[in-house]
Amino acid sequence: MFKNHLKIALRILLRNKVYSFVNILGLAIGVSACLVIYLLVSFELSFEDFQPDRERIYRVTSGFKNQEGEAFYNAGLSSPMPSSIVQEISGIEYLSACHVWSARATVPNDKKDGKNPPKIWKNEDSEVLVCQPEYFKIFNYEWLAGNQKTALTTPNEVVLSQTEAEKYFGKIPLQQVLGKQLYFNDSLATTVTGVVKDFPVNSDFKFKNFISFKSIESKNWRKEFQLDQWTNTNSSSMAFVKLTQNTKAITVNAQFPAFLKKHLDQKDEWNIGRTLTLQALSDIHFSDKLQDNFSRQVHLPTLYTLLGIAGFLLLIAAINYVNLSTAQSITRVKEIGVRKVLGSNRKTLVIQFLCETFIITSLAVFFSVILVEPILWIFKDFIPKELSFNVLSPNILGFLGIITLATCVLSGLYPAWMISSYQPVSSLKNQVSSGGQTRTALLRKALITFQFTASQVFILGTIIVATQSKYMLNKDLGFKKDAIVHFYTDWNDPDNNKKFVLIQKIKQIPEIESVSLGETPARNGYSTNRVTYNEGGKEIKIDVHRRTIDENYIPMFGIKILAGRNIIDSDSAKEFIINETYAKALGFKKPEQAVGHFLVYSGGKGDYKLPIVGVVADFHLQSLHKAIQPLYMMSETKYESAMSVKIHSKGQSSADFKSVLAKIEKAYKEIYPNSYEEFSPKFFDESIAKFYEKEERFAKILNTATGVAILISCMGLFGLVAFTTQQRTKEIGIRKVLGASVTQIMQLLSKDFLKLVILGIFIATPIAYWAMNQWLQDFAYRINISWWIFALGGITSIIIALISVSYQSVKAALMNPVKSLRTE
Repeated sequence: MFKNHLKIALRILLRNKVYSFVNILGLAIGVSACLVIYLLVSFELSFEDFQPDRERIYRVTSGFKNQEGEAFYNAGLSSPMPSSIVQEISGIEYLSACHVWSARATVPNDKKDGKNPPKIWKNEDSEVLVCQPEYFKIFNYEWLAGNQKTALTTPNEVVLSQTEAEKYFGKIPLQQVLGKQLYFNDSLATTVTGVVKDFPVNSDFKFKNFISFKSIESKNWRKEFQLDQWTNTNSSSMAFVKLTQNTKAITVNAQFPAFLKKHLDQKDEWNIGRTLTLQALSDIHFSDKLQDNFSRQVHLPTLYTLLGIAGFLLLIAAINYVNLSTAQSITRVKEIGVRKVLGSNRKTLVIQFLCETFIITSLAVFFSVILVEPILWIFKDFIPKELSFNVLSPNILGFLGIITLATCVLSGLYPAWMISSYQPVSSLKNQVSSGGQTRTALLRKALITFQFTASQVFILGTIIVATQSKYMLNKDLGFKKDAIVHFYTDWNDPDNNKKFVLIQKIKQIPEIESVSLGETPARNGYSTNRVTYNEGGKEIKIDVHRRTIDENYIPMFGIKILAGRNIIDSDSAKEFIINETYAKALGFKKPEQAVGHFLVYSGGKGDYKLPIVGVVADFHLQSLHKAIQPLYMMSETKYESAMSVKIHSKGQSSADFKSVLAKIEKAYKEIYPNSYEEFSPKFFDESIAKFYEKEERFAKILNTATGVAILISCMGLFGLVAFTTQQRTKEIGIRKVLGASVTQIMQLLSKDFLKLVILGIFIATPIAYWAMNQWLQDFAYRINISWWIFALGGITSIIIALISVSYQSVKAALMNPVKSLRTE
């Protein structure tokens, strides 16, 4: 019986090729969007799920509050804290202090014959971890060589991942790797005591070099890793814990206030606002307030938004199928009548039509699988490189099975039930009507309205995101950013004067306009100091952003001086320039009033009281997500490694810029021939654009979703027009006989559909306004949602709808009335 159903279904689908093609295409697009989003979301949500006891693993994080009550957070904690926490805080089974270290690894030449130089690798921040032996009790690694019980228990030990061992020593038996020597930053000698298997790709813990913590407890290393500094907090210094069975995080968190009160000076306002909190392992991948230098954070609300988009697109595709199926049903009424007369019951007919839906859905799923790889390639810049698609994976096969059955039922059940309900006598007389004000017609119109409501929300969202993106990229940020290249010199080089020699060499290049030391005006990270103003009987102590600059910095970046003068070059801090926001925070109504007053800040050797010599106009220190904060600038060039170079841009092509960069690189390598810091220049305007990578990804996803929603909705509208045109064929013929023009016929057929589209526009407008207004709240500087956005979106929807309707309307209007009336 089932075989017969399939055979008949195939014949009917082949007989209606256009109808079948449109249905398969619509469903394939919807299913492929769902499949790609499922791949991405399931991959991101699977991070660290392979860890046994993962619900007991946490990271100890820090929180702070400034005088204004503003809270901010750090993924790390002060370096001396872990050793005290493990002794004083109950409920912890294991604790490991860790330091993420950006270190260069050197493999010495065993033969020492002078013929083979040592091999040197520069490791990224996420590859070297200084940790205690308990780290391997908290996190479950598979040991391939060495003894986990004794590894990292003595100084100068290192455990390597399998890929790292092969990188350093080649593909030799892993047991032979044990005992090999490695040097980190040319000064820390280590011996390999173990090799572990790399973690799967769905993990942020991509560390490959594990150095014993005892290696940095000597006097030479304690200062670099700040092991005795209770007041310094760095995200590179962390502690991971594994709680005892049945211990809740809230129980441990409740013990931290007393711990901090015991170890920190409570007379310091900074310490009063400090907190320690456990962060669950499962939260590290999704935390947007706790940034570190090893994990890749993902915005969890964005993943949920993607799931919502996937659901909407699949629902729109299913609605599209329903509309097209009901549009075609009028051509099959006689077939249904004959089947019922010959003995078919309603159940048999429903199964028959569901078989047709199953074939269409299966073909749609098949083509969606083919579309996945091209879609992943199109979005390769926004999709994690570790993400892969294996159609034979059990998870993928299971998802495809569920999506096939769900789409089949969602799309096919209503049309099958409706078509099978036709009475045989009426069917054979071709007197079936589903028009007018029947519930079927109302439902069909409701579905098409829903489609265009969803499409209109996507259209308005796309316009608003594009407008905000344009605003961000073109807003006056308070500084120049074009034709400026920035890079870092070797901070690890003991000779601090080399950078000044490099500056002179770069200045000799004809295409160079100017060179300056200092971090760029706007950047991703930030550095702050607690600065005190204590004059006139009032004390103002706040955290202030800082920039270390030279006298070329302000002219190069075109920063406007409102009062006072430019900074004077100095190896150590002697004077301040502040921004307008800081001047106002200090109580000065005019910039010139701040010049000559003194500020006190804490440096490496105590407190310094220095004068304000200038006030500059506000410029953005970070992305437009953040409001402009108080800032001071000073000259302390001895310790500054960031450098910016302004290139003459007039008449320069991209090839010319490459040539200039090659000259700068040559000068760099002459001064730093064995540099730890590789020469990696970045154009400042491109760095600014990267502030908004998340928005760019969101815009591309939204653009694609909008295009897909519009395409599928237009197919649905096309189907509804086809249905109505078939239903009103004789009416159109009569009207033409009585003198109706082509234009009048087109208006007759179009106005009902335009009413649905306009209704969708009105429903979508408040929804889109609310949703996009929520999205804009993430920006300190944002556009106003103006009326023209909704007008443009509405006009766009109406034009798209008219284009969709016009083909069938014109075709019906031009039809010969004799053909439509001759059966009467």
